[in-house]
Formats: sequence, C-alpha cells, structure tokens
Amino acid sequence: MNNEGEDLEDLIDEGLNRFNADKYGDAIRIFTKVLQIDSEHSDALYYRAIAWTNKGNFEQAIADFTQAVKHDPYATDAWVGRGDAWQGKGDVKRALADFKKAHNIDSGNPDYKRRVSDLEEK
Repeated sequence: MNNEGEDLEDLIDEGLNRFNADKYGDAIRIFTKVLQIDSEHSDALYYRAIAWTNKGNFEQAIADFTQAVKHDPYATDAWVGRGDAWQGKGDVKRALADFKKAHNIDSGNPDYKRRVSDLEEK
C-alpha cells in the first residue's frame, strides 16, 4: 500500500476513535481531511454524517448522506441515516421516503420495516 493510502486509513482510524469517544467535532474535522484526499470515501462520508446528526446539524448530515447514496444507491445505512436526519428536522414525509428506500433494498431487515411502520402511523 502506498503512503497516502496508509495515511488515509490512519486518519479513518483516528476519526473513528474520536467518533466512538463522542468527540464529534474532532471526528468531523478528521473525516473532512479524509474527504479532501478521497471525496468518495464511503466510511468518511457516513461517519461524518452521523457525527453531524449527533451534533444536531441535520442540514450537513443530509448533505453528506445524499452524497453517500449518490455514490452507492444501495447503502441502506446511508438511507436510514438520512431518514433520521430528516426526522430530526421534523420532515416526516422525507424521512418516510428514505426509510422506505432502505426497506425496498433490504426488505428482510426488521428495523427498516419498523421505521416505515412507525412513520406511516403518524
């Protein structure tokens, strides 16, 4: 592996360590560095989006999740994450659409089915 690839993985590891320690601002800064090197790095996009969600910045989270699903339209975690961010903003209609998308991709996942059912009842 070349040095840039190793450095990238070191940054990802450090970002995940900060994320897991609930240091979301630090994690966001580190994942942003990764995305400056590789703008399509799926883990960096996903975890930065979750960190934004955890900080209550739903707009930034939605932007990152949207970029993630553009790169991989079958990334159910990104669809669910974006649905959570929409729900955090109070947009139940868009949240439901994203949860349905995840459920359509992986219909056997009981969490996705529950999320759809919960919002359809509202």
